Amino acid sequence: MTGAGRRRRWSADAKAAIVAESFALGASVSAVARRHDIRPSLLFLWRRQATRAQVAERGDRGMPPGFVPVAITGCGGQLPSEEQAAIEIEVGAVRIHVRGTVDRRALCEVLAAVGTVGR
Repeated sequence: MTGAGRRRRWSADAKAAIVAESFALGASVSAVARRHDIRPSLLFLWRRQATRAQVAERGDRGMPPGFVPVAITGCGGQLPSEEQAAIEIEVGAVRIHVRGTVDRRALCEVLAAVGTVGR
């Protein structure tokens, strides 16, 4: 190695574009980092910072995005003909009961709306 290496400076827009690329469906953080000649650890740092900034902006009460516990009851076998399938979802103080068949898009819209309740 010759000479003193210099740190590159990345604009906020450039970082945001690289982070967005890394979050694309099917994207590999390592592949995106290689394309932009940065270390994957730096890209993971930028992703964490972007996620925390979004959480702070949305006011998610300091709760990072992640998985929530799910309890599956009565799993297995066939339902008796007089019973319908049911889903019960609790998000904070909101409880949603879904019985029978439901349109997936409609349920997604309801769940997205629940995420904005009380803000």
